[in-house]
Amino acid sequence: MPTTPPISLDVNGFFDHLIGPRGLSRAEVDAEAARVGAIIDRLEGRRVAGELPFYELPHDLESIAAVNELADDLKGRFDTLLVLGIGGSALGTKTVIDAVGRGPGGMRVEVLDNVDPTTIASVLSSVDLARTAVNVISKSGQTAETMSQFLIVRDRLRGELGADAYGAHVIATTDPESGTLRSLADDEGFRTLSVPPRVGGRFSVLSPVGLLPIAAAGINIDELCEGARSMDARTRSRDVWANPAALHALLLHLAATEGGRNIHVLMPYSDGLLRFGEWYGQLWAESLGKRFDLDGGLAEVGQSPVRALGATDQHSQVQLYIEGPHDKVITFIRVARHHADLTIPPSYQDIDGISYLCGHTLGELLNMEQRATELALAAAGRMTSLIEIQRVDAGTMGQLFHLFEVQTLVAGGLLGIDPLDQPGVEAGKRLTYAMAGRAGYEELVGEVEEQLAKKREDLVLG
Repeated sequence: MPTTPPISLDVNGFFDHLIGPRGLSRAEVDAEAARVGAIIDRLEGRRVAGELPFYELPHDLESIAAVNELADDLKGRFDTLLVLGIGGSALGTKTVIDAVGRGPGGMRVEVLDNVDPTTIASVLSSVDLARTAVNVISKSGQTAETMSQFLIVRDRLRGELGADAYGAHVIATTDPESGTLRSLADDEGFRTLSVPPRVGGRFSVLSPVGLLPIAAAGINIDELCEGARSMDARTRSRDVWANPAALHALLLHLAATEGGRNIHVLMPYSDGLLRFGEWYGQLWAESLGKRFDLDGGLAEVGQSPVRALGATDQHSQVQLYIEGPHDKVITFIRVARHHADLTIPPSYQDIDGISYLCGHTLGELLNMEQRATELALAAAGRMTSLIEIQRVDAGTMGQLFHLFEVQTLVAGGLLGIDPLDQPGVEAGKRLTYAMAGRAGYEELVGEVEEQLAKKREDLVLG
């Protein structure tokens, strides 16, 4: 039996009975139920055919055990793990560690997911390289940002530990058979983990990409994957009213295509879940923002993700959400029982403006603020949904990851696009290669110069 209580999805905030005439009716959802059921059937067929291997990651008990074994070895030999990766190679790890926190006996895990020299110099100056392991993550081994980081860290390791000893500190997570990083690992004797074939970075948190650093931090990855398995069982139903991923995807689709609400705000009321908004932002934007549909026709679709934090952003963004354009859906994440709570002491009882707070806990106040914001938005005719979790732990995070991943695939089916590719990202990569002088991209140097030449000096101030 699952050790983590199931999360719940409350979608009342989409419907006209709560928010008035701008809301949906149940009949509108029922009219699309057969279409959604067909999408679930197609996903199931593709899964059985091995075309969607991310589904199977939390079920791969052999790989999970191997990661646990390697993590235990690292924890016994090193104090710090430097993770070198970007995008999907980093966001899932950062999300879980921020949410759950380092566990007993866990290593300090530093994730370097950018090439800002100030940040990297600061982290490198703060670690003892003799007690540091390095996990470099790149499926191809040609990711410019990650391999730049690795070249710098490798040089530091070789300088301090020597050319013969430094390789014992490196773990390469890469393609199982080919690629630049796989070749380097074979040549230099690095230990390796495999990025599963056909699993894209934004779907890879429950693969060795995310599981090794999460386990190294002392977080229970068995519970993480158990949570994902429990959500997997719920999201296989073709009944839209029984499948939280399918229902939420359909409602967001109708909100965008029928109601013009093309911005989706994810607003957890928990500091530890703020990073989950970053992970979700990549998943939703990179998967659904597409120029062409599956037939090659011009589509230019996608719902823009926005990250917010309750209650902080009640004092910055919510004014726009309540009184600005009707172009947003706000999804709240509410924590029923916070890991730690503090009671507000009975002070200043004679001051009406603050005495009402006394006796409540901060967790109670935070959840009252979430409910108040939800109801204020409903009164203003604004669409919302609410994901409630009992507590923030590894099992809950596994449920959330799987829920949002399946929701994204269903949304892609409704839009008629491929949610697994990212052709728009490749254009910027190619121009970067050209500017950096990579062989084979010389023809793009002229394109870069031509575009820069179009800039007008009178439009540059300073």
